[in-house]
Amino acid sequence: MVITSPTGELASRAVRCNFRATNNEAEYEALIAGLTLAHDLGARNLEVYSDSQLIVNQMQGDYQARDSKMTRYMNVAKTIVEKFDDCKLAQIPREENCHADALANLGSALKTEVSTSIPLLILQWPATDKDLPNLEVASADVAPNWMTPIINYLRDDLLPSNRRECRKIKQQAARFCLYEDKLYRRSFSSPYLRCITPEEARQVLMELHHGECGSHSGGRSLVLRAVRAGYYWPTMSNDATRFARQCDKCQRHAQVSKLPPENLKSISSSWPFMKWGMDIVGKLPTAPAQKVFLLVMTDYFSKWVEAEAFSQVTDKEVRGFIWRNIICKFGVPQEIVTDNGPQFTSNNFKNYCITWGIKLSFATPRHPQSNGQAESSNKTIIQMLKKRLESAKGKWVEELPGVLWAYRTTSKIATGETPYSLVYGMEAVVPSEVTVKTIRTEHLQYQENEELMKLDLDLLDEKRETARIQNWCYQQDIARRYNKNVRTRTFQVGEWVLRRVFQNTMERGAGKLGPTWEGPYKITEVRGSGAYKLQDKDGKNQPNSWNALHLKTYQF
Repeated sequence: MVITSPTGELASRAVRCNFRATNNEAEYEALIAGLTLAHDLGARNLEVYSDSQLIVNQMQGDYQARDSKMTRYMNVAKTIVEKFDDCKLAQIPREENCHADALANLGSALKTEVSTSIPLLILQWPATDKDLPNLEVASADVAPNWMTPIINYLRDDLLPSNRRECRKIKQQAARFCLYEDKLYRRSFSSPYLRCITPEEARQVLMELHHGECGSHSGGRSLVLRAVRAGYYWPTMSNDATRFARQCDKCQRHAQVSKLPPENLKSISSSWPFMKWGMDIVGKLPTAPAQKVFLLVMTDYFSKWVEAEAFSQVTDKEVRGFIWRNIICKFGVPQEIVTDNGPQFTSNNFKNYCITWGIKLSFATPRHPQSNGQAESSNKTIIQMLKKRLESAKGKWVEELPGVLWAYRTTSKIATGETPYSLVYGMEAVVPSEVTVKTIRTEHLQYQENEELMKLDLDLLDEKRETARIQNWCYQQDIARRYNKNVRTRTFQVGEWVLRRVFQNTMERGAGKLGPTWEGPYKITEVRGSGAYKLQDKDGKNQPNSWNALHLKTYQF
């Protein structure tokens, strides 16, 4: 390359690449080296003449770079061109470029780094692999940032006109110093920290967080790694925390919070047999007639339980069960609460409920607490069956009537009464009273007994009202203890959330290495009591509502 000053002085350089490069890449290396040299010599206006038609036309925008490597070379060259006040490129014939050609031949012919009258620049790596000059901290081409006032004061003793700002910069600058045009901050934990721009800060955070040696650490750990690596910028703590929270992989593999997101919402009933909870237990050990399922319904008011064993549970079996065990015994209920099983969500069962005027309510998927009465009854019945069975587990159907009888004649903490007494107004005679006589069975007088039974029926409404009040107090006590651990987590329409991954939605073959959360999904409707309707990224609405317990905010 040959640089000619306005007064006629010449500055000649030869360039040799110590790496494999094509002809076009070598032309770009020469152009970049020449532009850099001219800028270092203080040139502000430059005319560049080259015999490479491709390079000149690409720089002028007439030709398009067809591969990524040539694009990078072009971007590097254009970055340096922007430093000049005026820079023009023109193509000349090879015959008019004989001086530069001779230097090019000299640079490629020299195999040893001997002293010559013409300086030889040896390039060890391509220009595209170097840090661009305009990315150097505190260079003149960097856009103004937080370092600019401090650098201006330390290097040029420039201060703003505002007295408060002037004093502030002087106090800040006491902990900074300039070395080779780079700003450093004196640190308590290490000698000096390199000050970097916001763009460089993001690159540093990306590398430390999820680069080759990244650990996807949290915000505090991430900022500590940045300081130990020798970097500083004034908002590094907030930036590191925000960066870690916005990491997609960190959000998808985050742990599931065990704390409830909403205050406890108690479900109660105003009178007996008004509201029933229904659920299926199974599969259980195979009993005679291939019965493996147990269909259970529990009255919310009296805690009375009806249950029956089945070999399969379809909407046909459910309809028959309700007719035999509920409607024919206790009348038509006002509401039935179930989960989202196919036998309950089928059109046949929905139409059956509509025909009888029964309101059908569905619990939130994967949230059994919303049908807690049925779940509680199921747990108690299973525990009682376990204790009655030895090795012959298939006899659970034979033991079921005795278990139901025991459950109905045992007082409940919530009401203070047995389900039997709240249904019939009196306590049942249990088998022990027959074998070991009590006053009630030993001194039985039929006429007096009949009068007492009628009296119990007259007082039944009062007993039920007392049980209702006690149940309300019990629910309030449970809610107070439950709400102490609540960490409120609510969402608004339009927010994006992740949904917890369950067994049926888990990535195939992922096992324990699969993500904990999936999505993101958009909140489309707030249903109340912590339930939300979701929509995926493609605009497809998700069936059913989902509880906040299985959702977490997604940060882009």
